[in-house]
Amino acid sequence: MQDKAKAGLAQRMALRQVERSMGKEQGEQAMQQHGEAVKNYLNDNGHIICICEDVRLHNLLRSTLCQSLGLPQTVLSLAQDADKLVRLVRNKCVDNAAPLLLCDLNVNGHDMSYVVRLLKNGFPELRIALLSAETNEGRIAMLQEAGAGQCFPRPTESQELLERIASCIYTYGKIDRMLDWARTLLDQGEHLSALQVCKKALDAKGNSTAVLLTIGDVFRAMGQMEKACEAYENASRGSSTNLEPLRRLADIYKDLNNPRKRLAYLERLDQLAPFSVERKLAIGSIYVALNNMEQARKSFNQGMELAGREAMAQVGEVAFRVADAVAENDAEMAIAYWRKGLDAKGGMLNPDDMQALNRLGMSLRREGRWQEACEEYRKALKTMPDNGTLYYNMAMAFVDGKDFESARTAVLKALSLSPSLPRKSAGAAYNMAVIFAELKDNVHALPLLRVALELDPANTQAQALLDKLSADGAPAAPEGEAEA
Repeated sequence: MQDKAKAGLAQRMALRQVERSMGKEQGEQAMQQHGEAVKNYLNDNGHIICICEDVRLHNLLRSTLCQSLGLPQTVLSLAQDADKLVRLVRNKCVDNAAPLLLCDLNVNGHDMSYVVRLLKNGFPELRIALLSAETNEGRIAMLQEAGAGQCFPRPTESQELLERIASCIYTYGKIDRMLDWARTLLDQGEHLSALQVCKKALDAKGNSTAVLLTIGDVFRAMGQMEKACEAYENASRGSSTNLEPLRRLADIYKDLNNPRKRLAYLERLDQLAPFSVERKLAIGSIYVALNNMEQARKSFNQGMELAGREAMAQVGEVAFRVADAVAENDAEMAIAYWRKGLDAKGGMLNPDDMQALNRLGMSLRREGRWQEACEEYRKALKTMPDNGTLYYNMAMAFVDGKDFESARTAVLKALSLSPSLPRKSAGAAYNMAVIFAELKDNVHALPLLRVALELDPANTQAQALLDKLSADGAPAAPEGEAEA
């Protein structure tokens, strides 16, 4: 019986080893495929432009593209501000085939959504991926409407980076080249030839939204509006997130002077992406023409509210820039402007505002005003109640006030919302461990210290605390400036 059990255990262990080996092999194959796709794209006159304040991402891009893939440094351009970005995009769109822009959603205190929209309108061949952890569906729809093809968090390792870039360029293959040719024929007035190319593209990839859109454009240019609408409708059914078919249908019915049909498509667009001031005003104007003043007033008021939000968001961004400019010389002025910026944004805080909020909190804590820092975090939690980092920052403020019980409660909440939080930095893991150790809660402290040492084996404070947890005496104070 024992021999059978041992044999069964040996079989299971062997199976697990094979599975691990297969999983590793599949991962390596996937990374190789992604690397080849990126390499082929860049060797075929492609180019990557990145605008992001995170130096780690710059270094990761250089090491991955130039060292791992062996590509020259000329395949990558880095922009520090919007003005340089526009110049880069203009030059690269002349020299390169469909450059890829990796754009942080917030750069130097500026929301880049407006810049993205301008770039996409001016350079439609530009591919855009926004670097943001945004999860709100309405916000994502608005970003895609602005021109972003994809929206994802900043990659932190080469494999993830190659996978993300590959996902942005995989789509440009045979079908895209056929569509480029069809659009060229359309521009030249060769409508029947353009339709023939589109038919071949459909045969290769049935129900492709991009192909159906192009077919609709050709029929529209031919004056066959019924067939154009049919193609756009089919395109809209093929993709629930692509807003372009609905937008083109609304435009067609505007040209056909059919306000009711146009209204129907504008309202469908508004349900998917309810943050366009222009669309709210267009809907309101149609209701006026239809003599439905109640609905018109409702749409106009929504447009005014959105415009007010956009204006206040801009005020908030300006206040953040002022605060950053004076922070080193006048902490009190910086605190005042960070507060003005956050107040201006009101209930519209998003994850990209965390940087300003963290700077405000740290400035207050350096001034010994930890209670005020806690209050700022509480206000932000009303807008972002599921943000674990906010609870972590609040815990550190409680530590400044020696209120370790409240700090422990905040850390437990942070860990429940963001279990991976300790792995973001060794300093954060150590700080949380210190809070638990102060209250003799070694069950929580020990694993956190091990994480801290795993991330940073040279962390002498974490090693010392790990060695002395069972001894008497107070542990070392947390590193107040470490961010989660």
